Amino acid sequence: MIGKITTGSSGRRLVRYLFGPGKANEHTDQRVIGSGLVMGGEALAGSNLSHRQIADLGAGLDAAHETFGTDPKGGHILHLSLSLPPGDRHLSDDQWGEIANKAMTALGFESDGLQPAAWVAVGHGTSANGNQHVHIAATLVRIDGSRVNTWQSKKVLSGVCAEVEASYDLTVVDGREGRGMPGLSRAELERTSREQRAEPPRTSLARMVREASVVSKDEAEFVRRLRGSGVLVRPRFETGGEEVVVGYSVAMRTQDGETPIWFGGGKLAKDLTLPNMRQFWEQSAGDRTAAVVEWRSAKAVAPGQETIRGGPDDWMRAVAGVERSVERLKAVPASDLAAWRGAARETAGVFAAWSRRFEVDSPGPMAEVADALARSAQNRPDDPVPDRAAVRDFRGVAGIAARSAVDKNSPVIWASLVDQLGRTLRAIGDAHHARGEAEMAKTLCGRLSDELSELHDRFTTSTSEELVPGEQIHVDWMPLALLDLDLDDHQSEISGRHRLSQDHGFER
Repeated sequence: MIGKITTGSSGRRLVRYLFGPGKANEHTDQRVIGSGLVMGGEALAGSNLSHRQIADLGAGLDAAHETFGTDPKGGHILHLSLSLPPGDRHLSDDQWGEIANKAMTALGFESDGLQPAAWVAVGHGTSANGNQHVHIAATLVRIDGSRVNTWQSKKVLSGVCAEVEASYDLTVVDGREGRGMPGLSRAELERTSREQRAEPPRTSLARMVREASVVSKDEAEFVRRLRGSGVLVRPRFETGGEEVVVGYSVAMRTQDGETPIWFGGGKLAKDLTLPNMRQFWEQSAGDRTAAVVEWRSAKAVAPGQETIRGGPDDWMRAVAGVERSVERLKAVPASDLAAWRGAARETAGVFAAWSRRFEVDSPGPMAEVADALARSAQNRPDDPVPDRAAVRDFRGVAGIAARSAVDKNSPVIWASLVDQLGRTLRAIGDAHHARGEAEMAKTLCGRLSDELSELHDRFTTSTSEELVPGEQIHVDWMPLALLDLDLDDHQSEISGRHRLSQDHGFER
């Protein structure tokens, strides 16, 4: 969310402009969505204002200045605009009203112990650039003639925008310190539309990097997995040598003659910088040396577990692994940010792996869930480092989603896996709700939970050939009767009859 503040000398003129056609007829569907108590906003909200009502709003903004003669430097009228990047999620008028009240309270227009100052929030249709936005017109003169203190107002507004981005599950504008995902630029969105892509390359790359990060046991494997998925990768070495890798950038492969567009890890998401990902890998000095060798090479030097193709029976182990993790999450308090951020990160990696394999170039509900969980996983600079201990099985689950084979019974098991992952989603959403992060909770426990239910129904009514038409379907693996096993009571039997190797990174 972007906030801008300017000042002026006439409330009447500003209100006429906000309810007028704009400089290029860009103002449409003008309406009051909130106001200070002294403006009578409750009666006007959501209505088509008459010329008289519009004039009264402007006069109300000028009244205190005209009565008391208080004349702040630069003018007594403040014009605040709040806008979202193109393509961000849609906010209702009620949500915009909540945001306007939050901003005006933080800026001191509604303050305990002080008289209020008049303000009105005006909503418009989406701008020509595709931005949802709201305008707030306010007077800097309180109803007792005192002046609203605007010292550090831009810094305060930036803090409000960061809080709103986290609370309402919005993208974070580039350069903003705090928790959230980087916003997409207008140029990226226009190029995506022009090239008729399903989504911007940066969005696809973030999911692919997150999948590789979660599935990989160490940094060398991470590099190999990225290159194996078709991503262009290049390291950033420490100044003056090629022995220490301090960062990286990635790009989608291009057609002949086209120049790749590179993104550093931090431009994908804060948790995808190399130092942040290294916190989750098991690395010795030898592993770090092996990683440098892989970074320098254009192709895999020492292929590892990423080349191993699992069997269809692995999907049963994935169900059991997720179920164990959900039970562990029940004991984690909502205040344990490290555990919940880690759980969101790992679960995002599972859905990212599943999406890349089964949704391919047409991202659907799996990709949407992965992206929402990625937003949940972001942490502020002063937050504890995310911890994957509560869902330590998820590395293996992601590996199974990425590589294990499919047979005719797989869709039935996938339906069970979706159910368990849905429980994980709801647990993470409930933790957000307990911390007062209502919008993220609503996203995870509401809309996305419904989409997973639809995905479950699709798995139970479709064949393997319909779900993964490009893959070979195995017909000589486990019998369907094994699906009736109770995974808790017969874990040892499952372990004996199905491979429980370390190939997919499961930990015990």
